[in-house]
Amino acid sequence: MNMSSLASGITKFPIFFTFVILSLIFMLNIRRSNRRIRKSRDEFWAKEIRANSVRRKPLDNVDFLAVPYDELPFDLEKDDDVIKECTGELLDLKEEPIANFTGITNTDLKLEYGAPNITTLSKADTNYTLLVRNLQKWAERLHELGHDDEALTVLEYAIKIRSDISSSFFLAAELYSSKGENDKIAWLKRSAERLNSIMMRPILNKLNELYPDISAY
Repeated sequence: MNMSSLASGITKFPIFFTFVILSLIFMLNIRRSNRRIRKSRDEFWAKEIRANSVRRKPLDNVDFLAVPYDELPFDLEKDDDVIKECTGELLDLKEEPIANFTGITNTDLKLEYGAPNITTLSKADTNYTLLVRNLQKWAERLHELGHDDEALTVLEYAIKIRSDISSSFFLAAELYSSKGENDKIAWLKRSAERLNSIMMRPILNKLNELYPDISAY
C-alpha cells in the first residue's frame, strides 16, 4: 500500500466511525421517543376508559354563563350588516347552555361530571366559543363606527368571562390608552395572567411589550 492510500484510509475511518455512532444515537432516540408515545397513548386510553364509566353527576358547580343582554349595546347601529349578524348570533344563544372549559379536555369533563353529561358540556363549550368570537367582532365593528365606549363595554364583558382572544385584549388596551386609563390596562394584564389557556403568555407578553411601564399589580 502506498502512502497516499494509507492516508486516505486513515482519513475515511474517523468519518465512517462518526457516522456509525450518530446512527446509533439516532436509533436510540427514535426508540425512546416511540416508547414515550406508546406510554402516553396507553395512559390516555386508560384514562378515557375510566372516564367513560363515570356515571352522571349534578352540574350544580358548573359556571354556566348568563349573558347580560340588557347591559350590552344591542340598540346601537342595528341596521349595520356586521352588527346585525353578531347580535343575531348572540341572541340565538339566549336559551342555550354556555360555559368556558378552555384548557379542559373532554376526558377530564367526563371524569368530573360523568360521561352522560358530555353532550351538554361540549355544547356549552361550543356556545362559549361562539359567544366570545361574536363579542370580538361586534366590538371591532363598534370601534370602526366610532362607538368606542360601547366597544369597551362589549370587550370588558368578554374579558371578564375569560375570553382568550388576543385581539380583544389588544383593542381594549388601545382604547384604554387613548383615554389615559392606565389602571384598566393593569386590569387587562391581571386578567391575562388568570387565563387557563395557551394564549395567556403571548397575550401577556404583548401587553408588557406595548405598555412596559404599567404593572399588573
